[in-house]
Parts: sequence; structure tokens; C-alpha cells
Amino acid sequence: MKLISKSLAKKIAALTAAVTIIPSALLIPAKAEAFDIGGAIGGMIMAGAQAKQVSSQIDYFDDKGRDEFYGQMQQEYGVNEDPELNAKVDELMANLTEGVGAVDPSIYDKPYNYFINNDTSFNAFCSLGHNISINTGLFDMINNMDEVAVVIGHEMGHGQKEHVKKGFKKSSTLSIIAAGIQGGSSIGIAICTSVLANQVQANNITKPQEREADALAFEYLVNTPYNLGATAAVWQRVIDKSGDSKSSFLGAVFTPNDHPGHVERRDTYAKTLSAYSNDVVTVADGTVSVNGQTVFTPVDDDDMSGAERSYFVAGNLARVYHNAKPSSLAASSYGNEVYIGDTLIFTASDMDESASVLADRLNAAHKAQAPAAGKKKKKK
Repeated sequence: MKLISKSLAKKIAALTAAVTIIPSALLIPAKAEAFDIGGAIGGMIMAGAQAKQVSSQIDYFDDKGRDEFYGQMQQEYGVNEDPELNAKVDELMANLTEGVGAVDPSIYDKPYNYFINNDTSFNAFCSLGHNISINTGLFDMINNMDEVAVVIGHEMGHGQKEHVKKGFKKSSTLSIIAAGIQGGSSIGIAICTSVLANQVQANNITKPQEREADALAFEYLVNTPYNLGATAAVWQRVIDKSGDSKSSFLGAVFTPNDHPGHVERRDTYAKTLSAYSNDVVTVADGTVSVNGQTVFTPVDDDDMSGAERSYFVAGNLARVYHNAKPSSLAASSYGNEVYIGDTLIFTASDMDESASVLADRLNAAHKAQAPAAGKKKKKK
């Protein structure tokens, strides 16, 4: 397969905003006063034939030609060969593959290709053929693999549900492809260029699909060693850095304008986390409660706000309470660490309350009667 030239990529990208679903030349006669219904029908037939051919080529790049497309992605975005980062991503993808496989075994029929690109913005995306690219900038903003796992798990959700392929088949890709063909390009090259040129715009993923991918990311993480609280924590980090704005420094794929806001996504994950704990754990305004009793309010540390830390505490607690009632559990402290059994719940910093105080408070909450569903704790 021929490599895509930069000039062709620019030409196709420029056509994205200039054309409609079906090129007007295929539907509108040259002179309105001399309308030729036969010519119009012929144009529509031609468009239909092209649409079928385009759909077939998209299927090809999503399946048998996915390694070819992967090579094109690497050429287009560049590859970061940093050995430390790549080792972390290799471990991450192995863990996430098991997590996805526990929910959707079809992943083993088409394992993911992945690479780190050189883009410095906070982003990652899944394209045709289960091909994932992770921006170097993602690691500049996130320094823990739990939150990175949420981002990549979300992208794998798009991949498992074929959101990208479905999106391009429904979008204006046909017009872009047709324009490329008219310019002398083959359908294969035109499709490849079109997808690459439009990938960074995330115009083909809908809000329902975005929410589905968010939900799937949580399901996948359940079956991995990663902290489930990272699902809400990563959005708290985004809010801490940028507010609820969907523009700022974030990549368009991660926060397109027509997708859920950061606060909505954080709060949705917080509710999911609470439900996973059998409604024992809740987080509000940076405070973690158990059975309706306030337990932890972590302070800010050097790289993470207290609010972000609170979701990690809740994530550790949710794992424990998912399989056991709080009344049957005992918390203990060792140095600056709080445990329930062998599970580390929280590591107190010098500015936090002591681990022994937190363990005592947690044990008191275990003995408290959980508030009835739908009822809120009375304010004193």
C-alpha cells in the first residue's frame, strides 16, 4: 500500500469542512433549467456504489488491513520510544486486556495494537482496527497508572463497541473519500487519509457512545489491579487543572464540545463507585463517608488535591465493601498507613490527621447503622 503524502493529507483535511455527505456534483445538474432526472439518478447510483466501496474499505482497515493502518498511524503521529514509558504501557495493556476479556472475550480475537506518540497534549484515542495511540502529554499530566488505565480503558470501550467504525460510516467520510478519488487518489489511500485527518477532531463519537465507553471503563477496571476510584479521580484532576471547560489544554478526542462535561463525568463515576460498594462509601466535596459517617478529608499534597485523593481512598474502600459488610471488618493503623485486613486504604501525609485517628473513626463508622436508602444524614 502506498504511503500517504503530507500534501494529500492536508488536502483531504481541508475538504472536511467544505463538503457535505454526498458531493453536490453527484446530485445537482450543471444547469438547473436543463434538469436531467436520468443524470441525477445516475449520480445517486454512482454515489451509492462509492458508498458501498467505501464501507468495504473501512471494514478492511478495521480487520485484515488493521496492521497497515497501524503503520500509517505511527508515520502520521510519530513514535515515542522511551523505554520506561513503553514498559509501563506494556504492563498497562496486559492488565487491561485481562480486564476487558473478563467482560468481553472477543478482545482476544482482535488484540489491540498500541503506541505512544510524540504529541504533548493530554490525549489518547482508539482508531479503526483496535489501534490505540497515546499522547506523550498524557503522562505529563498524570503521574499514576491508575488514572491512565481509566483513559485507555475508555478508549478500549470505544474499540470493543466499534464506535469509530460506525461513526465514520455514518459521517461525511463519503464526501471526503469521493473528493480524494476525484483528485486521483485510490479509495484505500483516500480512506486512510480521511480517518487520520479527522481522528483528532473526534467528530464521529456521539454523547451516548461516550457515556457507554465511560461505563465500560469502570467495568474493565473491576477486573484489574487498578484503583476504581481513579475513574472519578482523573476527572477531578482535569477539573483542578482546567475547570469544567472543554477547551483549554485538553485534546479534542478526550473532551469534544458535544460530550459530557468534566463535572458530570466525575459525579457519574462517583455514583457508580458508591453503588459498587453497596452504597456504603460516598464522596462529597473531598470528604469520604462510610455508612453516612464522615471518615476522611484528605488534604492537598504536592501533586494531587485533597479532593482527588479522596476518590482513591473511596476506591480502596469500595473494593473491600463490595464483598463484605462493614460491621464484620476492623481497621488498623501501622505508622502512617490505614488498613482493613491486609488491604491498604490510605497513607496519611504529615498534614493529614494521624493514621490511628483515621482508623478509629473508620471502626466507629463500621458499627454505625447505614442510613436508609434515599435518606440523607441530618445536619447538626
